[in-house]
Amino acid sequence: MKLIGPWEVRRRIKLPALVHAADAMAVERVVGDLNGVLKVATNLDKHQVIVCYDASQAAYQTIIEAMVSIGFPPLDNWWCRVKSNWYQYSDANTKENAKTPPAACCNKPPK
Repeated sequence: MKLIGPWEVRRRIKLPALVHAADAMAVERVVGDLNGVLKVATNLDKHQVIVCYDASQAAYQTIIEAMVSIGFPPLDNWWCRVKSNWYQYSDANTKENAKTPPAACCNKPPK
């Protein structure tokens, strides 16, 4: 999955309950329907979901809440919590940066 736009991000999320192909299809369907999600892929061998989304439109927490609502919470260990907090921080910064107006082309703005 190649990222194209300036606000696109790729997140790998471990889901211990992801064991069957039907589970993978359910997760792909629910996450894929969210606004801003560009692509969803699952890896059953690694119990992992890879989500590419536009961080100016979607948020990591929204994706996690969608997966928890259908019974697939993410792995809850120290490292996954650190990554989750980092992803949320990064998404919040990206959303704020997407809203800012572009900078002037020189030191003095035109009159």
